[in-house]
Amino acid sequence: MDITSLRHMAMESILSKIHSGEFSQDNIITETMVCELLNISRTPAREALIELVANGILEKVPRKGYAITKFDQKTKLDSYEILGNLDGLAAKLALPNITGADLNKMREHIDLANVAIKYNNYPAYCEQQEHFHNVYINKCDNKQLIALLKQIKANLDRYTYYSNDETELSSICASMNREHMEIVALFEKGDKSALFEYLTDNHWSTKALDLI
Repeated sequence: MDITSLRHMAMESILSKIHSGEFSQDNIITETMVCELLNISRTPAREALIELVANGILEKVPRKGYAITKFDQKTKLDSYEILGNLDGLAAKLALPNITGADLNKMREHIDLANVAIKYNNYPAYCEQQEHFHNVYINKCDNKQLIALLKQIKANLDRYTYYSNDETELSSICASMNREHMEIVALFEKGDKSALFEYLTDNHWSTKALDLI
């Protein structure tokens, strides 16, 4: 694998761990940590970290490494609003292209997310909910929209709720996963307007400000 591919892989891995809470704002991320985690050399690890600084996700901590940038609440809410509308648009565009196999794949991710919730495995839940949304995002037949969604997600430290209280976190994840079931039902009904409105006005609306 060339340097560019390794850098991209390192970026994706770091972002995934930030989004899932495996890397928190209390952590210092170092080149050595990334090298050992992914079994890569220092050059792609360093380039990935520098690019994440340029994107605003990380900030350099002199003589220590890198820390996750702290976003204020308004910045997060503004980003979620944009993300929700773009995600809703992707679903609306994808609707004519969604097959029975796609719906079954979404249900599979819902089931796997429920297993993750049962065992308080928040990173696994985040992975499954991401896969769930990507099923229809990748069927929207709009490369620019897909790229925009990916860019916005890459510029956020987290776009799911989070709590240090496992009981509270499990409850909010279970609630979100029930909404995933409703999204599948709306795809089955074939109502573009209802699907878009549910995603933008319900699923992506922030219901717990203290958990973002």
